[in-house]
Amino acid sequence: MVSAMDVPDAPATVSAVDRAGRTAAGLSAADVAERVASGRTNAFDADTSRTWWSIIRANVFTLFNAIVFACFAALLALGRWQDALFGLAAIFNALIGCYQEIRAKIALDRLALLNAPRARVRRDGVEAEIAPADVVQDDILVLRAGDQVPADAEVLSEQGLQVDESMLTGESDPIDKHPGGQLLSASIVVSGRADARATQVGADSYANRFAGEAKRFSLVQSELRRGVNRVLAWVAWGIGPIALLVTNAQVQVQGGWDEAFADGSWRQAAVDSIAVITAMIPLGLVLLTSIAFAVGAARLAAEKVLVQELPAVEGLARVDIICLDKTGTLTYGDIAFDAVYPFDDRATGWRDALGWFGRAPDANATARSLAEGFPAGAALVAEREIPFSSKRKW
Repeated sequence: MVSAMDVPDAPATVSAVDRAGRTAAGLSAADVAERVASGRTNAFDADTSRTWWSIIRANVFTLFNAIVFACFAALLALGRWQDALFGLAAIFNALIGCYQEIRAKIALDRLALLNAPRARVRRDGVEAEIAPADVVQDDILVLRAGDQVPADAEVLSEQGLQVDESMLTGESDPIDKHPGGQLLSASIVVSGRADARATQVGADSYANRFAGEAKRFSLVQSELRRGVNRVLAWVAWGIGPIALLVTNAQVQVQGGWDEAFADGSWRQAAVDSIAVITAMIPLGLVLLTSIAFAVGAARLAAEKVLVQELPAVEGLARVDIICLDKTGTLTYGDIAFDAVYPFDDRATGWRDALGWFGRAPDANATARSLAEGFPAGAALVAEREIPFSSKRKW
């Protein structure tokens, strides 16, 4: 009788067998709980780099609004609200910018390359369908034709596995995958089946990092806004001295400061000074610029173009041609059944056969599109199956 102590390699052999057994059966409930506790899950709450507060701050706390709202507040304090209606220009200008940019933020927050409703995993030797966010690192993913890979994974075993990575790479040709090969999250299994081990989950997965790049915000440089801000900067330097000179002149007309304070005529002098200051501010230019940008953004939105910041419309106005590389990252690769054009009406049985193809467990995207058009075929039983291959075309 030989003990384990007499064989130095025995522990390693046992460990290797244990790992192989756990790989075939998948993670245990304790393994899953440990990974959830340590945050190694596929849950990912992505957001744009721009917050709600930054959008409001960029559109409300501007030099233009500071000057206009200061004059607006002064007139309200003097009880001359009817003379303060020019403040509506600043309010509308801020509302237009906030509305468009918040709308763009909401649209970007919805951007997701991962849209699979369920993920199929093997845990404790049992296959189960779970939410993609519930996948944890080292989970065994059970992939079939039509599935979207929920996390970056390493292929453990496969049978005729081909994946479509066009959503990530732009390459539309299916790619053969073999044991040891890497699967990118958000890629689509177009044929075959496989078991794969999740290696990168959540924010570390390729799809989420890729989507984060698309959501990244960069400030747009606008010549129109830059010119308006330059005018406002010069005006701001002259507001103080001009306001004092105009107020003093109005008070002197009323008989001097003592007389103005005695009969309250200084209020009218202050209102006249504010009127001079607001006349120096290009209210109409600023408001019309924002309205023009908003109209352009609305027209682009009708063509399904997302404008993150209003001045981007100005930059796009200088563009004559837009060149796009492929369509894999811009369109959905879904196939829909349209109609049947039979060559011979005497043929029989083909409807049931197509219905069976549409309901096969490992049906590819083309076959699945037949399920709705051909409801029959569930009772058929296949005698033998050969996985579809794009190279064979059958």
